Amino acid sequence: MREGGRASIRVVTRQSILAIAATIRVLLVATIVTFGGMMSAASTDRAHAAAAKPIRWLFHWPGVAAIATDPEASHVVENTRPFVIMRSNGFLIPSNWNAIPIVSFQSFSAITNALERSTLAPAVKGIMYDYEKWRFTPEEEQRNPAGYVERAADLVHAHGLLFLTAPAVNLVTIQAPEGRNQLLDTYLRLGIAADAARYADVIDIQAQRAEANTEVYANFVRQAAGQARQANPKVLVFAGVSTNPIGQHVTADDILRAISATRDIVDGYWLNIPAKSEYSPLTTDYRPDIAIEVLRRLGER
Repeated sequence: MREGGRASIRVVTRQSILAIAATIRVLLVATIVTFGGMMSAASTDRAHAAAAKPIRWLFHWPGVAAIATDPEASHVVENTRPFVIMRSNGFLIPSNWNAIPIVSFQSFSAITNALERSTLAPAVKGIMYDYEKWRFTPEEEQRNPAGYVERAADLVHAHGLLFLTAPAVNLVTIQAPEGRNQLLDTYLRLGIAADAARYADVIDIQAQRAEANTEVYANFVRQAAGQARQANPKVLVFAGVSTNPIGQHVTADDILRAISATRDIVDGYWLNIPAKSEYSPLTTDYRPDIAIEVLRRLGER
């Protein structure tokens, strides 16, 4: 009887263990399914939120007139409060855009002179510091921009204006020449976006050179935007798209894919429509028609 009792106990114990194991498996599967559903729902919610959130825009004056004269494109911009870079003699911005006029400078001294001499038009609400590897930005500011960004921010804010930054990717070639063959990766390694965003109200990530490769563009924008927001959680993050980035021929489809891939990452886009000039020497085609098509098609969504 004792041996039979021990055998019975062993059977019961084994059966209990198997039952418990089966229950655990069921609970694990249920947990995984539930967690997967939650993640999927969260992803869907983010996508819906991104689609519902209006796109903020930044335009430069050469393309504004073309967009304004196209009713469909202009309608898409209505009440989106786009930032519009003005030129010195001014131009008409459609009132229903509810635009924020700004001016762009390429050096700290130019910003200082404009503010100290009170040369800005009364309508101007912000100043952009567009520092790049070009002759308009002094070499010292190209090599060590962080200190100048902070000083410019203090000065601009002291005058009650918004401060925007737009550091170019080509700064890599002077800050880390060895990384010139990996511009985007080196830009991220140097933390250029973080330095630009730390004291700014708005930062533009000049990613337009990569817009024809959606995966590369989105990956770069995602990482740069993350660095910018880590440095300044309140900063508005824009990404650059262009109708002729550094002379590249692109299509509206290229730009729309870039926007779709980053819509949940950034607050808006600098839709640049460059015309050949001393500031855009590599531009080959002035293509406002591409920008108009982009806006029309966004309006149809």
